[in-house]
Amino acid sequence: MIREELRSSRQALSNVSANPSLRRLFYAFGGSLIGDGVFALSAAVYAYRTGGATAVGLLAVTRYVAIAAIAPFASTLADQYSRKRVMIASDLARMALVLVAAFLVAAHTPKWYVYALVVAVGAAGTPFRPAQAAILPSLSRRPDELAGSNVVSSTIESVGFFAGPAVAGFLLAYANIATAYFFDAATFVWSVLFVATVSPLAPRDQSPEMEALLSSSAREGAAEPFLRRASQGFRAIRGDRDVQSLVILYILQCVVAGASAVFTVAIALRLLHIGTSGLGLMESTLGVGGLIGGFIALMLMPRARLATHFGFGVMVWAAPLLIIAAVPDLGAALVTMWLIGAANSLVDVNAITVLQHVVPNDTLGRVLGALEAGEVGGMAVGSLAMTVLIHVTGLRTGLALIGAVITLAVLPGLPAMKRIDARAFADGVAHRPVSAHAHLHHHSLRIRHTR
Repeated sequence: MIREELRSSRQALSNVSANPSLRRLFYAFGGSLIGDGVFALSAAVYAYRTGGATAVGLLAVTRYVAIAAIAPFASTLADQYSRKRVMIASDLARMALVLVAAFLVAAHTPKWYVYALVVAVGAAGTPFRPAQAAILPSLSRRPDELAGSNVVSSTIESVGFFAGPAVAGFLLAYANIATAYFFDAATFVWSVLFVATVSPLAPRDQSPEMEALLSSSAREGAAEPFLRRASQGFRAIRGDRDVQSLVILYILQCVVAGASAVFTVAIALRLLHIGTSGLGLMESTLGVGGLIGGFIALMLMPRARLATHFGFGVMVWAAPLLIIAAVPDLGAALVTMWLIGAANSLVDVNAITVLQHVVPNDTLGRVLGALEAGEVGGMAVGSLAMTVLIHVTGLRTGLALIGAVITLAVLPGLPAMKRIDARAFADGVAHRPVSAHAHLHHHSLRIRHTR
């Protein structure tokens, strides 16, 4: 079974690599993701140095709120204008903002200007990911090539999540924050150069199945106004207790993800005093855990207990915080980050797959859109809660409280996950083809590490 799954993954990578436009798009994506990691870590370090853990938390909350407010409207740009032009415009806007931030940091201007630019960079980047996801079907010749793009995208994200922080740790250890920002600006140039060479396929170059997939996706997206589609996603979640239970657990995990934007920096710089290079090591360990977690999720998928594994994955996101709260050393921190990284992939892959099985395909996109709103909200709550806990109880006690509360909150939901598995995988099969529209929303959920 493992050999077959590995062969399937290799074939998916080969199919995507043979498509010039997909290959160039993912070159752009990979370089940009490394820049994401560099910018996010550098911005967090700058906030910590200029305002402590409070500044890190409030900056994270502000960025999440800004992204949540803008994303629903920014995502519509991909349906109104050329998706390639939307991506290029987003890259150029972020490049300009990051360059200004680099000069302001170098000139030691008031920190509030830099904070505002950090938020603006996140806002300017919101149209890129929906446009990138939306253009994938028009670049794919066959449905299996589109599915392969999903595999490649997830792999690149995991690599970017450890390569970016590693580069940031090096730059911050041997250079400075302004240099890291200049490096990030260069990744936007890289992205623009590759995106500019991408060309959607002509209909004659796509299979009939791919043409049908595209046309059905277009009808689904154009059927109703955005606000009505979004509200129907929330109503669908409220009307299905199983989906509601899964979404609640997913949001609980996002609370810890939001808290991680604060506690990772505080652990490295305040608790362990390992400096920015140590912070980069911690973040890289998270990415390595993500790669391994994706492999684990792939291996466990044939067992058709995805919802149960998802529930345990949420617990593994939170419970390891108790380790570093009890043993505040580098080894415990690295084990904690590795476990969280592995759980992140397990949660993300299983959550989407389970929803694809229990939610009707004609409402799946709307449910995923509502889930995205809950994700950002949970992250904002987590960032704010961690900031308050650090000041009220201290870092170690705050970690213990977040870890214990979320872990205990997940336990009542585990029976529902078993019920979902019985409902969704009664035939023991954990695979179902999804529409192009579902693929778009799958990619849009990956905002946890947006700059």
